Amino acid sequence: MTKDFRGYRTLGKTGLKVSRLGIASAYGLPAEAIEKGFYEYGINYFLWSSPKNKKMGNALKSICKKDREKVVTVFQSYDHSGILTPRSVEKGLKILGTEYTDVLLLGWYNYLPRRVVEKAMLLKKEGKIRFIALSGHNRKLFGKLAADPDCPIDILMFRYNAVHTGAERDIFPNISEKDAPGVTIYTSTAWRKLLDPKKMPPGEAPLTAAECYRFVLSNPKTDLCFTAPSTREQLDENMKALDDGPLSEKEMDRIRRIGKFIYKK
Repeated sequence: MTKDFRGYRTLGKTGLKVSRLGIASAYGLPAEAIEKGFYEYGINYFLWSSPKNKKMGNALKSICKKDREKVVTVFQSYDHSGILTPRSVEKGLKILGTEYTDVLLLGWYNYLPRRVVEKAMLLKKEGKIRFIALSGHNRKLFGKLAADPDCPIDILMFRYNAVHTGAERDIFPNISEKDAPGVTIYTSTAWRKLLDPKKMPPGEAPLTAAECYRFVLSNPKTDLCFTAPSTREQLDENMKALDDGPLSEKEMDRIRRIGKFIYKK
């Protein structure tokens, strides 16, 4: 087992080399902090949520201008018809001044959206996107997709944390060592429940965000998990997960105990 999470990892069958933490734009992290994540912490996976946040747009435009081949851009689309998806991708590419995005994330689905996937495949053929990701809560579906060698989805994005551990039963066992979709995780903090002192078992201190990320990344089937800080200070705090590395057995036992307590509540 690695001593830390500083290195890069191959994101499933995509072949992309990615940092173990990715930054999502949902909470408005300033552009300069996003660039700090890339240049100082080595974060190279960026989820540009929908609607597209201007702060991340400005940061990615600057990074792509200098280091396009080193950064992995992820455009998110909630278009469930497929009609607006090409327009959304074109808009993002124009803003960043780049010819392609590495990943198009289709969200939020509890089924395989074949019509939208067909639109995405056309964009892939045109060279405007490289890989297709899918997010959702249907663990049974994601387990089937993970086991299907002909699955058109390159990257799976689903919920996994110390409170919600169902992926350990329904998804992770189906992820093989070869030609499997990449695995990316969101809501590692269980929507901040694991950080809330009021939700802890008697006598227990709340977890830090970094501990939540370490729990997720300690699972050998996890390629990457997202952090969505809103300030530079939160970014610095969350990045401690990279240096602290995998949880010890004692730390893991404590975090699972807290997770089970919150789940039962």
